[in-house]
Amino acid sequence: MVTPVKKTFLKEYVNPVGKSVPRIDGKGIVTGQAKYAFDVSFPNMLVGKMIRSPHPHARIISIDTSRAGKLPGVRAVITARDTDGIKFGSNEYFFPHTVDQMALESEKVRYVGDEIGAVAAVDEETALEALNLVDVQYEVLPFVVDVREAMKPGAPQIHESLNNIAVILPVNFGNPDRALKQADYVREDLFYAPAAHMAALEPHVCVGQWETFSNKVTLWASSQAPFKCREALAKTLKLDLNDVRVIKMAVGGGFGGKLEMLPMDFAACLLSKKAGGLPVKICCNREEEFLATRRKHGMIYKLKSGVKKDGTLVAITGEVIADGGAYCSYGPTVLAAAIMRIFMVYKIQHFRMTGYRVYTNTPISGAMRGFGGVQAGFAVESHMDMLAEGIGMDPIAFRLKNITTPDMVTINKMVLTTNGLRECIDKAIAASDWYNKRGKQKHLCRGIGIGIAADVMGSKMYKSHESAGSIVKVEEDGSVYLFTGAADTGQGSNTALSQIAAQELGVSYSRIRCKSGDTEITPFDTGSFASRVTFISGNATLLAARDAKEQILSVVAEELKRDIDDLDIRAEEVIAEKDKSVLMSFDKALELCYAFNYGKQIIGRGSYNPKTTPIDFRTGEGNVSGSYGFEAQIVEVEVNKETGEVRILKLWDAHDIGKAINPQSVEGQIEGSLAMGLGYTFMENLRFDNKGRPANGNFANYRIPRTIGTPPIECIMVETGDPNGPFGAKGMGEAALLPTAAAIANAIYDAVGIRLKELPFTPDKVIQALKEKEQLEASAGSQTSR
Repeated sequence: MVTPVKKTFLKEYVNPVGKSVPRIDGKGIVTGQAKYAFDVSFPNMLVGKMIRSPHPHARIISIDTSRAGKLPGVRAVITARDTDGIKFGSNEYFFPHTVDQMALESEKVRYVGDEIGAVAAVDEETALEALNLVDVQYEVLPFVVDVREAMKPGAPQIHESLNNIAVILPVNFGNPDRALKQADYVREDLFYAPAAHMAALEPHVCVGQWETFSNKVTLWASSQAPFKCREALAKTLKLDLNDVRVIKMAVGGGFGGKLEMLPMDFAACLLSKKAGGLPVKICCNREEEFLATRRKHGMIYKLKSGVKKDGTLVAITGEVIADGGAYCSYGPTVLAAAIMRIFMVYKIQHFRMTGYRVYTNTPISGAMRGFGGVQAGFAVESHMDMLAEGIGMDPIAFRLKNITTPDMVTINKMVLTTNGLRECIDKAIAASDWYNKRGKQKHLCRGIGIGIAADVMGSKMYKSHESAGSIVKVEEDGSVYLFTGAADTGQGSNTALSQIAAQELGVSYSRIRCKSGDTEITPFDTGSFASRVTFISGNATLLAARDAKEQILSVVAEELKRDIDDLDIRAEEVIAEKDKSVLMSFDKALELCYAFNYGKQIIGRGSYNPKTTPIDFRTGEGNVSGSYGFEAQIVEVEVNKETGEVRILKLWDAHDIGKAINPQSVEGQIEGSLAMGLGYTFMENLRFDNKGRPANGNFANYRIPRTIGTPPIECIMVETGDPNGPFGAKGMGEAALLPTAAAIANAIYDAVGIRLKELPFTPDKVIQALKEKEQLEASAGSQTSR
């Protein structure tokens, strides 16, 4: 018999929760050994390319692929004729009528870049030549690019929806009209938030292989949600779920853009089948990323609200128009989140908001980090400052009077347990020296502004459950393997989950090996979105580790004739709870488990589904999350009146994170969110030409923030110890992005007295606003002199 070699594990990594332990995949990333989808390579692998529409709106008359198919080196060509014509979408459970996209369109194209076929060849040069040989005849149709024009009667009809409105979402509570009449001050504002792109450095890449001998499909992909991708692939390929395997490789950024199956994923698999089982790789170039993946919804956000003189917020009404592009994607739930996030932040009894998700002949809008909350946050938090000013109230005092509190149920039935929003505000104003700066630096053209936000830890808005599973397997040599379906997309979830597993199991973090995101060998997980992984997947991991620990302790209890309830494993030792005495080492306990008398393999299982209720979209009611995170953000700016440039002097972000599993990762998430917020505030605006094509769809023309020039950031962690979170933790991947634009807008107003209501804040907009302010002041002065 071969005796397993005992490994040495680092004692300094015991009790890892709350410590900034090294990333479990860190060395692989920095040494270039991490394997991304582009690195997947097989003998005889083919290169795939998508056949795309050159028209924004057209009927497909015919597609002739014969010349392309005869080109030497071409191994397969597919069109809709090769498919089962099954539509897919991302909101099928709650909005079945929004399942509107074909894997390959067969009758009509709806934007420049729409997929109608694909080719696979021995190399990229041949594949590109084959694209030019495909003859497609179109009947060009009228098209519409502007979202407001698309809603007008008589506009070109993109789908079957009346006035191109895919979804109308009314949310009503109380009697807002009566409440507005009783308000002491009422104001109405209109805000514009543009389309933007995820701009992940790694483009979409996939490798598909159809095993002809087993009729099974494997897709290697850069994915945030491999199980959701598997579901869509199985549906569109007309296969059973267990015949489709999706393997998530290392991901070079997703930010919502890699949550869905795209036509390229489908095409790689079907091309492989037609090529006799040869694997097919498809990789988007940067122009295709901007053109044919996903983007942020551009939104027009109208608000009308009333307040009492004492600052009580009495009613909010409004309208949201979201530019959805050519297909629905995640649009309905993005719209819902853009409307309903406000209930987590402010105590509101009278509310009416109607949202419209509108089709245009432009690239598809989908999920992007913040999920509608960035656009809403800009509008709502700017509006709140203006309401406060209208009654002569400090914006901090106004917010403190109206914010939600711990242990309350909102008007739409969200159950808030721990709520550190007040503490976040208090800590942020103390760190930033708010009261010594607000309104007192105008002579320096400096100002300070605040924005607050809240976010979910997962969201039961996609399907009937939100569950996650984990497996913890303890080997004879003491190695611990964590299997999780959660997708680490760069945020460090594999590390955080490994820390949770080690902490609950009572062992060193250095023992943990993590395998994630493989639909054939890891348990189910809905994916990496809605800041859900630490909270939901973390709970599943905790339960799996607890199960493994109980299995070990059951053997120890039997061997020592002790009560298992008096045993625990902590810091690599089995202890007696009553007197805290050490009974044996963890390694010794494992020897017992695998000894002749027991021979017990240790495989712990955990599954967690938060006790939540889906949104009832008829009423707007529902407790969509098992917990909620909160944050306050303060920004200090300096405005150059000559050039219109705005310089960020410092950002303070106070975040209710429940418990920091890995403080360094928490800081990284906050800093990354703030960087994206700065980009959206000052730079990012995905513009479209008169045919709906991205006018700045490359990194030469689409500006994003870089580390150079990033302002000082102070992260303040507020630990409220959520009773439902693993070791009290909450998720926190997105909330820090939500109020950034508004906090900057409010700071600019404090500095120079101009109110910017349209993103991004470019120097020309600042200069124009300053000129308009001067003209108003001059006009008011002349009227006074008369």
